[in-house]
Amino acid sequence: MKLRSGLFVLTTLLALAAPVWAQPQANPLRGPDPSPPAVEPDQPVRPQLPTLEPRSPQPPAAPQPVAPPQPPPPFRLTPQEEAQVDRALNLWEQRNKDIKTFDCHFKRWIYDVVFGPPSEAKFKELGVIKYAAPDRGLFRVEKEEKGGKETPIPDARAEHWIADGKSIWECKPGQKKWIEHKLPPELQGKAIVETPLPFLFNAEAQKLKQRYWIRIATPSNVQDQVWLEAYPRFQKDAANFHHSLFIITTQGMVPFALRVVQPNGKDFTTYQFYDIVVNDPLRLFQGNPFRAYVPSGWQTIVEEPPPAAQARRPPGERR
Repeated sequence: MKLRSGLFVLTTLLALAAPVWAQPQANPLRGPDPSPPAVEPDQPVRPQLPTLEPRSPQPPAAPQPVAPPQPPPPFRLTPQEEAQVDRALNLWEQRNKDIKTFDCHFKRWIYDVVFGPPSEAKFKELGVIKYAAPDRGLFRVEKEEKGGKETPIPDARAEHWIADGKSIWECKPGQKKWIEHKLPPELQGKAIVETPLPFLFNAEAQKLKQRYWIRIATPSNVQDQVWLEAYPRFQKDAANFHHSLFIITTQGMVPFALRVVQPNGKDFTTYQFYDIVVNDPLRLFQGNPFRAYVPSGWQTIVEEPPPAAQARRPPGERR
């Protein structure tokens, strides 16, 4: 399954929490075998003849862990630049620890640089994001903007998914289907770190640095914001996006915008977040947004989780 751009945006909210890739540790080199003891002069040497006695079987060597392939580093940081990145990520991590619930609206511009006007968005869409710590989330595109007017999003382009801690539910209204992507037991109830907005929720500075090359890219004429540019370290993520730019406000440390550049390095999608509500005390009285309601006449398709040895990927990427 590919990663939906909406899913990345929320992996960039919930996480299907794929394991943090660990670098394999090289085995220590063994020194040369000790020399055989010297033979006393004039002493007979017992000949080493082949024997028919069976040798005790040797247990097979345990397979050594293999690190996923890594693209080359896109840049190098000085120690001072590295310290600035650490400071920004640590502040963002501390802010995330205080988030129990999060609601916002977003506006999304989708640019097709290859086949469309490079400076004009092919689609302008509006939607909502909801999150409850540690593992529930909702991403839904509701409207599109054309000629200054907002209209309901066509079913063919609708994006709506829900994470409830045990499954990722993907809605396909054009086909009248809900697809339940079940999570393996070891990933159920985990914090959201893998998709779609890994920077947004439960972000841990060290894990972010293990997964991405990150640098501060704030323009000199921009104030009250921190721009974090991230490139994937592993091919698994690089297959879904080339790099991303995440913008945080320094006042209150809240997400402001996200730009995701597609794997071709040209097409990109920009999100701007607004009407942000954190830790809303009235949310419990507004129903459960993290439950998939299947209308009468719709079909539910259940996809079982992959084997634990396989890296989990989120449901499909649209653009």
